[in-house]
Amino acid sequence: MRNAGFWSIVLPGMLWFGLMSNNPKPFYSPKYQQTPLDSTHILFEKNGLLKDFYRRTQFSPVWTESALRDTLLLHIGQAEWEGLRASDYEYTLLAQRHAQFDSLPDSLQIDTEIRFSRSALRWLRHASDGKLNPDLLYEDWDLKRTPTPVAQLLHEGLQRQQLSALLTDCHPKHPVYLKLKRALRLLKAYPDKFIGLVNLKEVIKPQQKSRYMPIIKKRLMYWGDLPEKDTLLTTTYDAKTRAAVLRFQKRHGLRPDGIIARATIDALNYSRDQRIEQIVVNMERWRWYPNDLGAHYLLINIPDYTLVAVKANDTVQRQRVVVGRDSRRTPILTSKITTLNLNPNWTVPPTILKEDIFPEAEKNPYFFRKKGLQIIDRYNQEVAPELWRLEDAFKYKYVQNPGRNNSLGLMKINFPNRYTVYLHDTNHREYFSLSFRSLSSGCVRLERPLEMAAHLLNDTLQWPLQKIKDTTNIKHYQKLREAKIKALEKKQALVKAKNPKAKPVPIQLPKAELKTLVLKIKDDIRVHQFYWTAWEENGILQFREDIYCIDSDLYTLLRYKS
Repeated sequence: MRNAGFWSIVLPGMLWFGLMSNNPKPFYSPKYQQTPLDSTHILFEKNGLLKDFYRRTQFSPVWTESALRDTLLLHIGQAEWEGLRASDYEYTLLAQRHAQFDSLPDSLQIDTEIRFSRSALRWLRHASDGKLNPDLLYEDWDLKRTPTPVAQLLHEGLQRQQLSALLTDCHPKHPVYLKLKRALRLLKAYPDKFIGLVNLKEVIKPQQKSRYMPIIKKRLMYWGDLPEKDTLLTTTYDAKTRAAVLRFQKRHGLRPDGIIARATIDALNYSRDQRIEQIVVNMERWRWYPNDLGAHYLLINIPDYTLVAVKANDTVQRQRVVVGRDSRRTPILTSKITTLNLNPNWTVPPTILKEDIFPEAEKNPYFFRKKGLQIIDRYNQEVAPELWRLEDAFKYKYVQNPGRNNSLGLMKINFPNRYTVYLHDTNHREYFSLSFRSLSSGCVRLERPLEMAAHLLNDTLQWPLQKIKDTTNIKHYQKLREAKIKALEKKQALVKAKNPKAKPVPIQLPKAELKTLVLKIKDDIRVHQFYWTAWEENGILQFREDIYCIDSDLYTLLRYKS
C-alpha cells in the first residue's frame, strides 16, 4: 500500500490505537508496518464482525499479499459447489480490484482491504452457521446454536498462514452434507432442457394406454430410471417402463407399486433446476445443525419418516416413524434422552384437548369413555362424564391409563424440550404400512418401540428384551395371577386334606394391571429431530416430499435476502 497522502487518513486511528491494550501481536508484513488502518473508519462500520476482526489485528492491513487475495478468491469462486453464490461475497469486484491492486490509489486500496475482510468473514459465517438464522424464521426450531467465532478464526488462520485450510474446513463434515454436495454435482451434470409437464389427472396402471406415456417415458429417461436404448415412446405402459417407475418411486420415498398416480406425477414434474434448489436449501439446513451429533444418538429425518440409532459411528438400528402432520409439525430440535417410561399413562395436552377432545365431548360427554379417558379433578378424584361442562373444562386433567389402547402405546422416551414432545409407541400400528406418515400431533411414533427401549437401557441382565416385552404385556400379569391362584388353591387343598373341617379362605387377588415404570437412561444418548428432503446414496439421487412446504420459501430467502 503506497504512503503518499496516507498519514492524513490514518493518524486519527493511530491515536485511538495507542490507547488499546490486551490485544494480540500484529502480524502484518514488515513492508506495511507503518500504515495501520484508520480505526475510526472501521469503528463506524455496522458490521460487528469486521470491527472485532480489526481489533484483533490492531487495525493492521492483512490483504496486502497477492497470494492471500488469490486464496480467498479461489474459494469464493467455487461457492456454487457449496450451495452458495459468489456474488454474495462481491467476487467480481474483488477480482477486478485484486488484478489492479498495486496501481490503485490509497483510498481504493483501503476500501479493497476492508472489502476482502468483510467477504472473508461473511464466507466463514455463511459456510459455518448458514446464511440465515432459523430461529428468526421458524417457531418450531430449537437447536440452541453457538455462533462460530469467525473473526477469531480468520485472525488466527492468517497469523498461522493457514488461510486455505481455514476456508476449506469451515464447511459441515457430516456425511449427509457430503452426500448433498455429491448430489449437487450430479444434478449440475444433467442437461438443462425442458421436457414438458405431465398434466395427468387419472391413474395409469401397467399395460394400460395413455397419451401421456411418451412424455412420462422421456422424463424417466432424463433421470436415468429408464434406459434410452431400445425404449419405444409408445402410449403403452409396458413392463420395461413399469420397472423404471418402480425405481423412480423407491428413490422418491413413494410406495413402490408401479401405479402412476398423483404423487408419482408430482415428483416426475420437478425440473433439474427445482431439484438443485432443493439441494441448496438442504445444504443450508445442515449448516444450522450441530457439527457434533455425539458418540451415541438417535437421528430422525422427518420427511423421510425414518429413525436411525448410531453408536460409535455404526448404525445399529433403523426404524420407520410417524411424524407430525402439517398443522401440528414435529419440531426440529436436539436434546438428551433422560428417562424411559414403560406402560405410560397419557395426560392429554392442551392443544389436543381444545382442538380434538372438547368439541366432541360437547356433542357427547361419553366421548371421554370411548377414548378411555378419565376426568380427574384437583383432589385427584374421578369426575363422571355426565357432570362435565365446557366452562369448567380446564379445571380438570384428562388421563388415559396404561395399556395397548393408550395413545402412547407401551413405551415413551423423554427428553427436555420446550414443545412437550417425545418419542413413543402408538395404538395405530397400521400407520407404519403407509408411505405417507405425516399423521401425528407432533410427537414421533416408533415402529418397534420395545426394541428401542432395549437399545436405550443397554442392560441385558436387568432389562433384556423379553423382560421388557413381559413388563408391557397384560397377559403376562394375568398368567402370573392365575399361577398364584392355582398355588393358593393347591395350598388350601393340602390344608383341607390334613384338616377336613378347615374352612377355605376365599382367594381374592387384585386384578392384573399394567403399572407405569420410569427408568433412567444411564448412557449419554442424544436425540436429533432434523428435516432434509434430498441427498445422494451410492451415486443415486434421493428425494422426499417436502411435507411441511418449507423448501421453496427458504430458497427464495436464500437468494434474495442479503
